[in-house]
Amino acid sequence: MDCPKCKGLMMLERFSDFFLVFYAWKCINCGAVIDKTICNNRKNSLAAKAAKDVEPASV
Repeated sequence: MDCPKCKGLMMLERFSDFFLVFYAWKCINCGAVIDKTICNNRKNSLAAKAAKDVEPASV
């Protein structure tokens, strides 16, 4: 998997908190972290932006 930020190598890494353990992709080049929540938020943000950019044609 290529990093969306720098096109570097992404590796699956385990992250943990006091109550939560999750896995995410981490770039070994720039340190960017991508998990399921980040992907969903970016997808929703891009969809909202695309819908906003498309304006109905006026007659």
